[in-house]
Amino acid sequence: MLLALTACSDSTNPSATTVPAAEVSDIGAAEGDEVEQAVGALMTPAAQGLVAPTAPAGCATVDDETDTDGDLVPDAATYTFALPACSFTGFRGGTLDITGAITVSDPTPNAPGLAVTATLADLNFEFTNPDATRTYTAVRNGTRMLTGNAQGASLSNQVTVVRSVPGRADATIGHNLLLSFTPEAGESLVFGEPLPNGTFSRSGTFTWSRGTTSRTFTVTTVSPLVWDASCTTDRKIASGETHATLGEGSYIRTVWAGCGIDPARSFVPAS
Repeated sequence: MLLALTACSDSTNPSATTVPAAEVSDIGAAEGDEVEQAVGALMTPAAQGLVAPTAPAGCATVDDETDTDGDLVPDAATYTFALPACSFTGFRGGTLDITGAITVSDPTPNAPGLAVTATLADLNFEFTNPDATRTYTAVRNGTRMLTGNAQGASLSNQVTVVRSVPGRADATIGHNLLLSFTPEAGESLVFGEPLPNGTFSRSGTFTWSRGTTSRTFTVTTVSPLVWDASCTTDRKIASGETHATLGEGSYIRTVWAGCGIDPARSFVPAS
């Protein structure tokens, strides 16, 4: 779970100081989506949380939910998502279709604890929105590993996403990231229960590739992402700021300004 946190250069053009606005938007949207997915994986050991924290429960079929140590993590259970059961109308004003599979396993099946390994296999999210700029398809493969206790939890995310948006070539995003959650003072983390108030931090790297362009970014948390458990929408990050920085110093700045609101993204050239 150790991550190499040293900054990497833009592998196509190390001297580049400009990322086109459309690409900034696409990279930011992909990263915002991955934040939401990672938050879901911290919320509950069930596949519904690890995969689609905002979708109604019960669409997936499962082969075996045996839980030898009774810690709410199955020994090894494969959840399969298929249509029409996993099609959700009204999701953020559009339709979300989920297909693919995720295997949820307990690294220590004979000893209770807060630890989960989730393996994603062609896990496909297809979101269709009347506003075409918000429509996308994302296919995920890889592994997420969750560890923690009542005082906090960490999620290691080694997932590759192939992301499609209308009118552009597909992009591939390789993630090697760590998401850490710390409950607010007086709160505690209870596995299987909704997250209490607290803060997130993100660190690590991701590589964005489209066509002949490949850019590797180092992610840092400038201001902790504040999780507001009382927020009535599925997007409960009320504030915070992260930077995704290229080796020559330019970065994509993402700022959350209120729960239920999409974060603002901008490109900041190297000084």
